[in-house]
Amino acid sequence: MKSIKKIFIALLVVAAIILGIYAYFGGFTKLNFKVERAGGETIVYKQVVGEYSKSAEMMTSINEDLLNDYGITAMKNVGIYYDDPELIEKDKLRSDIGCIITTTDQTKLEELQKTFQIKQLPQQDYLITQIPFKGFFSIMIGIFKVYPAMEKYLDKYDLSDDGAITEIYDKENKVIIYRKEIMAERDDD
Repeated sequence: MKSIKKIFIALLVVAAIILGIYAYFGGFTKLNFKVERAGGETIVYKQVVGEYSKSAEMMTSINEDLLNDYGITAMKNVGIYYDDPELIEKDKLRSDIGCIITTTDQTKLEELQKTFQIKQLPQQDYLITQIPFKGFFSIMIGIFKVYPAMEKYLDKYDLSDDGAITEIYDKENKVIIYRKEIMAERDDD
């Protein structure tokens, strides 16, 4: 009987630890969706075709290159994901991976264009939400929590699920911002 009690206590402790970790990384964060105009940021990026799981490595590489080669510290990483991984083969997924930069120095931008692509994110209406960014597990929670909730919101308000999703990893404010392009009303024909 004592061993059953010890096992039960151990299971409760493990469950409490798991719930604590889930809470710390944003698992219980209430998602607040809003449709608003956003965009206009300048990004330095590379186009990637292949698994989205490689995005973090690419972001780290670009951050290091910006810092070491150009003296630019990027406080916001960005991933723009064009394809639904449930519909497209992993090796054909398209994304733009990089960093948001704030420089308007034309000489610096021309220098950056030798290594990277540069573009300004379009200012338009997006469906936006955010969760805390406290590390890798926050990203995983976002995948399993934000995306399904975003799909439900799009269905509820009859908004098109076409268009890219932009994830902005704001290291300074410790949030992941999710922006889904609002294309038009859904066409279910």
